[in-house]
Amino acid sequence: MEPQNTVLKEKALEWDRMLDGYRLPGWDDFPLLPLYMDQVIYLINRYLSPLPREEEQKGVTPAMINNYVKLGIIPRPVKKRYGRVHLAFLIMVCVLKQTVSTAEIKKLIPACMEEEEIKTLYGCFSAVFQEAKNSFRENVGRDAALVFGADGPSVSSLVFRTAVISGLAQDWTKQMLSLYREADQKNQPLPE
Repeated sequence: MEPQNTVLKEKALEWDRMLDGYRLPGWDDFPLLPLYMDQVIYLINRYLSPLPREEEQKGVTPAMINNYVKLGIIPRPVKKRYGRVHLAFLIMVCVLKQTVSTAEIKKLIPACMEEEEIKTLYGCFSAVFQEAKNSFRENVGRDAALVFGADGPSVSSLVFRTAVISGLAQDWTKQMLSLYREADQKNQPLPE
């Protein structure tokens, strides 16, 4: 194995180990007491820190949260304090915004939902996240084992594969959101 492949393999294994142990916080992991903005920023960035981001993204900022509130993507804070509902919204928005527009997110998770509805939706979202993460690790791990094997294909083939998977997933997401838009425009119930 070439020295460059050794370094790549070590980094890939490190990231895989981190992903293996990572899960989104559960509803009951959120603090019971309402939080101020700086506390919310700290928690959300800590909760999501293991997830890769583009270089220019430094995490959640007060300006982002204020914009989400102003645009009606998350509920307004109560006396400048944020509760479990806000934390759940912020986590879902931060994960989804990598591939879904904020306008689409607003339709998928309306800010006017009651706390019990958000709790249920967030539980579903967390379960889907866990399943998708495990499936991703299994599929990419199998391919990575081939690439990092003695006579495996090149690292670029693994990058090609994951890039194609990402593109197909984005295309599928756009198609599904299009169905949501069509149903919404026809005033039909949105698909569950």
